[in-house]
Amino acid sequence: MGLNMFRWDFLFVFLVIQMPVISTTPHLGSGPHIADVNILLPPKMTYPVEYLLQGSGGCFKWSWDHHDILSVLPEYNVSSQCSTSARLKSIATYNGRKETAVYAADIHTGIVVRCKVFIDNISRIQIFHNSIKLDLDGLATLRVRAFDSEENVFSSLVGLQFMWQLRPETDGLPPHLVHVPLKDSPLSDCGGLCGDLSVQIKLEDGGAFSDLYVVKGIGIGHEVVSVHLLEPQFEHMADKIVLTVAEAMSLDPPSPVFSLIGAAVRYTLKVIRGNIPQGFVMSFQ
Repeated sequence: MGLNMFRWDFLFVFLVIQMPVISTTPHLGSGPHIADVNILLPPKMTYPVEYLLQGSGGCFKWSWDHHDILSVLPEYNVSSQCSTSARLKSIATYNGRKETAVYAADIHTGIVVRCKVFIDNISRIQIFHNSIKLDLDGLATLRVRAFDSEENVFSSLVGLQFMWQLRPETDGLPPHLVHVPLKDSPLSDCGGLCGDLSVQIKLEDGGAFSDLYVVKGIGIGHEVVSVHLLEPQFEHMADKIVLTVAEAMSLDPPSPVFSLIGAAVRYTLKVIRGNIPQGFVMSFQ
């Protein structure tokens, strides 16, 4: 009886020691961790969406559940032959919302970190922008975001093709915006580490548009920017916004200005045109 209890206790301890440590949240300190805990991807489409899952603090061996709905392709560091990232891609057409998990096991410590992956249909798209106003000769970066039926935001749309259109808000007026190719924009100043931008530039070079779109103000006024998804069964999915192009102006001296009652204050109105400041003197009393 005592010997049998000893064998069972020894077996239990042995199994516990052999079990890897699985973490579902990124480590706040040092040690292996991955950048994302949850990822939402669209199902397999005509133009596949890939998501780069990045890790740090370890050298990872990747595994995942449900090989029938998700593909995971490890990327290796050329110098150390160590993997700290992997490209995720859904490989099954839509058949209801799916859930799976990706595991990154550090080959040195045995620690396993996990990322949950959800796959669902796109319910709507929206143009995301930092401001609805931009300066004349200024640039604005627009991006498409997509949502599922529960208003969760998709982690990536890189690889999907979109149709962008520009037109003045008032018919008959000259254009106020012009499209700037990604490769000619400041976004391309990435030192060769462009990541997803390389895919988006390649789409534009092939005559299509991606989820990322750069415009430049060339005339004062209002311009309608519209976009729709170029995907069978989803071409009805669209969004539009109105951007305002205005002069870039500032006053010198800047506020606040303190003066005596009845005193005259001379201001200089600075207008920037073609990246060259031009000044106009005005006096106020």
